[in-house]
Amino acid sequence: MALLTRRKFADCILPLDDDIAKVHIFEPEFHQKIYVSACENAAKAKGAFQLGDTNIVERYPNRGSQPQYADDEDDAGSIIYRGMVRNDGTVVSDKMTTNVCALKSVSIRWGFLDFGVARSVDKEFYAKKKAKNAAQFADVLINSTGDGTIGRVAVYNRQHPSLVDGHVTIVRFRDKKLAWYTAAYLLSEEGQRQIYRYINGSSGQVEIYPQDIARIWIPRPDDKKVADVAKRFQKAVAKYEEFQSELSTTLSDL
Repeated sequence: MALLTRRKFADCILPLDDDIAKVHIFEPEFHQKIYVSACENAAKAKGAFQLGDTNIVERYPNRGSQPQYADDEDDAGSIIYRGMVRNDGTVVSDKMTTNVCALKSVSIRWGFLDFGVARSVDKEFYAKKKAKNAAQFADVLINSTGDGTIGRVAVYNRQHPSLVDGHVTIVRFRDKKLAWYTAAYLLSEEGQRQIYRYINGSSGQVEIYPQDIARIWIPRPDDKKVADVAKRFQKAVAKYEEFQSELSTTLSDL
């Protein structure tokens, strides 16, 4: 059942960063106190920063765009890209293809990336789009659309190039440890409530836009805590990838 609340109309108007216009956020369920207070509590925390603070992030959060795929979705064998890990555990080298990985929103899971559902684009398309749409090591990727999928967060932990589609927002940090810590926080209860605070749309067509992701507050503890959370998160992702590798090689032997 949806949560309902009464709020002043003025509380449902949030200014855009350029202060020229205003964006109307009017989703009654997410104006409940539990969502609003999550933002307020995080903002009061010592060392808190917002995801749009360019002293913390290298650039303002931005979405990818719709890829022009180089493969046939109905033919899994046509999907090949640089850095792709095959079922037998071998890695596709740069000599084998010039295609580049394309991550869809479905690839962004709860704390990890599923490259098993990735697709590919050709090098020309990648060259044209990489300036804004390429994922770099330690980028925080946020699934920004879809009821039940919005708010999933993972960190890009590969060295091979990739693009993200238009349903994924990229947040690129100056401090890579802070990226891992932030991704962990966004997956927490308070982090998820902040994301849901800014949802637009209804009936499954929900969105959170980059300007609203930029509003999210991240409490920043001391450097030791940040480093500890980052290390543990990376270790957890490594365990997942080890499981995936062992499972794939086992099945390839059948």
